[in-house]
Amino acid sequence: MDKDDKDIRKEIEELEKLIEQVKKQNEEEKQKQKKNSAPKGQIVVKINLGLEYSRNIFINLLISFVVNFLIIFFLLNTINFAYVSDIIYVLLTSLILTLYEELYRKYLVKNFMSIVVFSSGLIYFLMNLILFYFLDLVIFNRNFDFNSHWDPIAFVLLLHILRLIIRSIYLRIARQITLGKLKRRR
Repeated sequence: MDKDDKDIRKEIEELEKLIEQVKKQNEEEKQKQKKNSAPKGQIVVKINLGLEYSRNIFINLLISFVVNFLIIFFLLNTINFAYVSDIIYVLLTSLILTLYEELYRKYLVKNFMSIVVFSSGLIYFLMNLILFYFLDLVIFNRNFDFNSHWDPIAFVLLLHILRLIIRSIYLRIARQITLGKLKRRR
């Protein structure tokens, strides 16, 4: 029995050594995971108040123009807010709106962030309303003419609502595509 006891003790010692090795490996794995998952520097939370489509300004302008054109064309043809003599005026209105928005959004976010935050984006609505009244009364004269003085308000309101819906759908799809690419890399 003495020999059996020695064999059992040796096996127990070997098992203890194996257990220690496994514990060390687990600790090393935990350390590696902590290093990989630990944030490098400060955590930054970004809020995109301009709701851009892309970080690239040219892509953002192009997508904004296309979306603006499609929504303006849709609203003018389905609800008949205004008389438009030719489609070129819809194109020009979309182009002017896109460039105007890009300029004043960047300017307001850079210089007057508190106004943007406190107004909850209402400043954007008011700026677009001013633009459409200006386009109607000064720039296009009788070629682009709202039917009544209430129509620009309803038009800009619907424009903002539809763009918000389209941007939300676009951002959700873009996020899903990005997550899919990240999952495939792993």
